[in-house]
Amino acid sequence: MRGAVRQAVSGIIPELEGRVYDVHPPDGANDDLYAVIALGEDVWKSSWAGYRQVVRLKLYAGSSGLSQMDAWAEHLIKGLHRKRVTGTEDGAFILHYLGVPEADKLDPVSGKTFRMLRFGIYMPEASGAGSTSQPDEWLSALAAWTGDLLGNPWRIYHTSWPAGRDDNAILWRMTGCETKTAGASKIEVRKSFIGHVASPVLGSDQLAIVKLVEALGSKVQLLLDSEDRRYMSVVEVSSDLQADPILDGQLKLTLMQRKMRPAEEAALIRHVNIHPILK
Repeated sequence: MRGAVRQAVSGIIPELEGRVYDVHPPDGANDDLYAVIALGEDVWKSSWAGYRQVVRLKLYAGSSGLSQMDAWAEHLIKGLHRKRVTGTEDGAFILHYLGVPEADKLDPVSGKTFRMLRFGIYMPEASGAGSTSQPDEWLSALAAWTGDLLGNPWRIYHTSWPAGRDDNAILWRMTGCETKTAGASKIEVRKSFIGHVASPVLGSDQLAIVKLVEALGSKVQLLLDSEDRRYMSVVEVSSDLQADPILDGQLKLTLMQRKMRPAEEAALIRHVNIHPILK
């Protein structure tokens, strides 16, 4: 992971080639501008996102190189945020910019000013990577419908983010289920879903979200089973374009289906005795 990030940083800022160090610069380093990579905390976030590994990237500069450090920080944020980084040991992973946690500081050892940039790498649970278990029938139908609607380059997932997801990816997960009585012989089943839309291209995710909301809003029913002619009805769909695409999800959807109440088993009446009313 360190080597892959180091290579990505040097690819964006060629001047940092050979000057990106691990944890701290070597003794006697007199470079005016250099960078240091350190792996931070590994925090559990959710069952669908897994753990988040924090990567701290510190940019060091002398008094004459502060303006250059500002420019490099801007280039690195644009070049690394939501971008795929390929490593020889850890495979491919996607970096997410997490911001600058504190103001620029002076390093008392080197006498240089440094700025810390934080990036996150999401790593799903090993047992749940790729969502290999059979999904809910409604969830599977929703994912298939989404793939047919958007087509390439979008890849559709369910339940949890996989390791090494595609750049343009959508995740649907089920968040709740309830039943209501809809008459003497019918029940109403409702299921709620959250949709996550992630893309490295600014605006591409918003276009996909709007397309999904418009299509679901105008769709009376979604096909659940063609053989049994079963359908799901769209009750409500909404979006929040400011929500985090990995942790929170930008889409909220409620689907509904009405079905016949199952007949209850009861003892059969085999014989009836009629007694006259005596006055």
